[in-house]
Amino acid sequence: MTGTGQAAGFTELKYAKQQFLGKLGIDTWPGTLNIALDDETSQSRWRSLHSSVGIDICAPDANNCDVRSYPVHINAELTGAIVLPQVDDYPAHKVEVIAPVSLRRHFSLADGDRVNLSLAQPVRATAILFDLDGTLVDTVDTFYQLARQTGAEFGLDVSRARMYETLNLGIPYWDHVLPATVQDRPAMVKKLNDRAMQLWPELLKDGAKAFPGVGATLSGLKNAGYTLGIVTGSGDWSSDLLYALGAADLFDAVITGQDVQRRKPDPEGINKCLQHIAVAPENAIYVGDSVIDVQASRAAGVLPIAVLTGAGKSADLCQAGAYRIVHSHAQVRELLAV
Repeated sequence: MTGTGQAAGFTELKYAKQQFLGKLGIDTWPGTLNIALDDETSQSRWRSLHSSVGIDICAPDANNCDVRSYPVHINAELTGAIVLPQVDDYPAHKVEVIAPVSLRRHFSLADGDRVNLSLAQPVRATAILFDLDGTLVDTVDTFYQLARQTGAEFGLDVSRARMYETLNLGIPYWDHVLPATVQDRPAMVKKLNDRAMQLWPELLKDGAKAFPGVGATLSGLKNAGYTLGIVTGSGDWSSDLLYALGAADLFDAVITGQDVQRRKPDPEGINKCLQHIAVAPENAIYVGDSVIDVQASRAAGVLPIAVLTGAGKSADLCQAGAYRIVHSHAQVRELLAV
């Protein structure tokens, strides 16, 4: 049903927007989707949810209200959250839902259409597979600096947004951005790639590192009994950043770009890793930062968890089919069933 329009103001408040992003991985589309519960079964479930523990969005002062939130899947397709304002006069049969995209537009909804909400349940898994760049190691900005420096030497402007787009979609950067009108284009692409490879070692040494707390996250998961693996399109440089923390012995399988014929979004790397550790897809999750990570995970039958520390934005990862989105690797453990 059409709402009053007041929710757009709330979801754009700085404190609310920051907490939705940090606690739920949702960069909120302005406003909420308003849903009326018109059957007793839904109303009963809603009353039960009221008394359950959720994720609190805390107001900074008495002039604003606290909100309790519950991660959900909308129409079994998009990840979002129910938001329940902690006020005495909140309507008993009204539910408000946030997401990183316009839900009305995505689902072509009109007033009176039916919507299905299902609570995002804790994840049951025995194996956790990780992407590297943008997920466990902080290299995405270094990729941008590499493209910018390489392009400058050839008189080319480099866009951060276009760089992130290529990382999200698994497209070779220069093939994607170099104008078709460039004379002898294949030779120019080769020159750019060759120069980038010459610059890469120094830039990697100066700018790339593992994300803070990664060692503790991985050792905590390993000590809890999870089998760990890596599936990355990168070469050894990214895993070396991780191994410098002493994490090499934590992984039961490591699949890099050199180990596969087809890179993400093809599931070959994930499938190969699962075969190596002898784990069925339904018992594993894959944690990555890009659209192709989510797509490869889905194609392999593995549950995709997305992090916001790399190339992917909340809206893109949501529409790609991420089961849950979290701010960083440190929150993955919170999603797992005890």
